[in-house]
Amino acid sequence: MDGQFDLKRTASVLTALNPDVVLLQEVDCWRPQTRMSHQPAFLAKTLNMNYAYGAVKHYRPGSYGNAILSRYLIVNYMNHILPGEDQRCCLEAEIEAPLSNVTVFNLHLGLKAAERYRHLQDIILPRVNAASSPVLLGGDFNARPESSEIGLVKDCLQDSFQANSGECIHTFPSDQPRARIDYIFLNNCWELSHCKIIPDTQASDHLPLVCKVTIQP
Repeated sequence: MDGQFDLKRTASVLTALNPDVVLLQEVDCWRPQTRMSHQPAFLAKTLNMNYAYGAVKHYRPGSYGNAILSRYLIVNYMNHILPGEDQRCCLEAEIEAPLSNVTVFNLHLGLKAAERYRHLQDIILPRVNAASSPVLLGGDFNARPESSEIGLVKDCLQDSFQANSGECIHTFPSDQPRARIDYIFLNNCWELSHCKIIPDTQASDHLPLVCKVTIQP
């Protein structure tokens, strides 16, 4: 948020959280603006994790998109393009967790409410609801909790923020948070322990949202 590109700072924040799975949006690969780094590969190597990357925009050189990091094996993944005026994507991955394979969706929705609603209703939620495994849907929704598109998601998934244990209630912008637009949603295969927004980092223009969950037996 201070305008300094420092991928090691991001890695340091993630290392301190010791996560099993990480969802990242606005990730660069081989772009001059970020020193030609392959950000998901660097973070995965630094954290000793596996990764999947899905590009939504391609440049000369490089690309930009979403990434999923996982402590466990990523069995397969696919990237769903969300068409629109400002094209976005949703990265879907199957992860081999200890008790069961889980399906993770990492999305970054656009700035227009009608497009967000359509992408959720027509592309993302049908895939979420069709899964028989534990499902986690998270990312930058660019929508506030009272919006109709978030209501659409809440009709079929639980919002992990109901178990918030911290004082911070907003995720954006990180220097002066005044909106919650980042979410982690879960289907009924999970037991939710707690959720928290981490308020003390400047590694991104969004604050990290973390939750602790276990697969129900």
